[in-house]
Amino acid sequence: MSLAPALHTSAALTPRQLLSITHLFADEPRLASFANADGDESGRRWHQLARTSRVQVWGIYWPAGSATGWHDHGAASGAFLTISGTLTEHWWRSGEQVRQQRPGVGRPFTAAHIHDVRNTSTEPAVSVHAYSPVLDAMTRYDLRDGDLWVTGVDRDGDDW
Repeated sequence: MSLAPALHTSAALTPRQLLSITHLFADEPRLASFANADGDESGRRWHQLARTSRVQVWGIYWPAGSATGWHDHGAASGAFLTISGTLTEHWWRSGEQVRQQRPGVGRPFTAAHIHDVRNTSTEPAVSVHAYSPVLDAMTRYDLRDGDLWVTGVDRDGDDW
């Protein structure tokens, strides 16, 4: 798939184009060193690998047992690619769905996608994520009584 036509317009990139971008960053040297990266209470750490006016690319380190919690990506579509380790994605489509993400396996998604990505293994994992338009908000959810309930909104500059 060629990204050249998409890069010359102001429109957001498609989920498939974003998945192609994650593959371009799969060998990024910064993915091997997360020692000085930002992080959260679960021990996940991240580096912003690239950012333009139309796309944002992140590398994320996942220690064993870490998870994102249920969230969406605001107005952004996205894609993520597991580089090492195994991640488990729980996503919502008329109920909870589950799939394993092994190294080399990617997942494109639209802005309507709500998921919780987890490292349920005993080994760390690394992944690459791309978003378009640039990620500026994520709504957080809690799964209660078989349904998702909004618990808050994280914003760029405040929460990451």
